[in-house]
Amino acid sequence: PQLRLIVAHMGTTEYLDFLGLAERYAHVGLDTTMSFTDFAELDAPYPRDALPRVKALGHKIFWGSDYPNIPYPYAHGIESLMRLDLGDDWLRKVLHDNAADLFALSA
Repeated sequence: PQLRLIVAHMGTTEYLDFLGLAERYAHVGLDTTMSFTDFAELDAPYPRDALPRVKALGHKIFWGSDYPNIPYPYAHGIESLMRLDLGDDWLRKVLHDNAADLFALSA
């Protein structure tokens, strides 16, 4: 029960199922690798009606890049999160604070 689980790629393509697990279990989080990028949106678009749930789980979502094994520029992954327009607080948690907390790094 105490095992930390971070699901890669936001659970592509079972997005809603993995959102549900993250909502239900305290130690389940999601990683953003490739999610929301133009590359992923072509074949596996993220359901836009689920974005309020993604925003609510901002404390359990972690920036992921899979760099250098990605088919787009590194910065595009960050730009893709920014264009979701889920707010600066959400973005700060996802890009920095959540990982800093997970690894007990000082601010």
